Amino acid sequence: MTETFKTEPETKEVSVVKQQAMKALTAANELEIKAAEDMPVATDLLSKMKTVARMVKERREAITKPLMEALGSARDLFKPIEANLADAERVVKGKMLAYQAEADRKAEADRVKIAERVERGTMKAATAVARMEKIEDAPTSVQGKVGAVAFRTVRKVRFSELRKLEGGEIIKLALGGYLEWNETAARTDALAGKNVVGVEVYEEKMVASSSILEADSPLLGQK
Repeated sequence: MTETFKTEPETKEVSVVKQQAMKALTAANELEIKAAEDMPVATDLLSKMKTVARMVKERREAITKPLMEALGSARDLFKPIEANLADAERVVKGKMLAYQAEADRKAEADRVKIAERVERGTMKAATAVARMEKIEDAPTSVQGKVGAVAFRTVRKVRFSELRKLEGGEIIKLALGGYLEWNETAARTDALAGKNVVGVEVYEEKMVASSSILEADSPLLGQK
């Protein structure tokens, strides 16, 4: 049976901030700044918006914080159990693969020995073929009483360390779209005054607003 989870019903508090957010968007769209006298109106509008945003954040965290703490506790509880199971599976698979590798190595060695005897003339070709047919390769699948496994070869990729590549190789990777910025590190170093190739520090004006309203103060559209 599938368990269903219901979200918390919309409380009066949530309904209020939801309406305020809609009013904020309407007010923002209707706002016109044509003269310096209009700037204080915009300033107060931003202030009221920040108050609503604070109320929304507080309500959201009141709901999500306990859930996140419970989730963290559950993860901490099962993490060592899952780690033990993962290690156990890795050990068993490792031993099976080691056996497979040794079985394949031995089969190949036996074939080489037979081929060498044919080359030396100490074994007839027909005899060699018959003996090679009797050589068993490692099984590609195994059937147990309650389970089964299959061995397959997959293609994987191993990456070189970028710092060990030559300049021309780095350029080719970049042109091919295989390199991406570590924007966090590059931004931090550039803003700290370090010369980072390809990074430009520039200035841009922003609006930094603050609110002096309390959560219970009149908000948008309220008297």
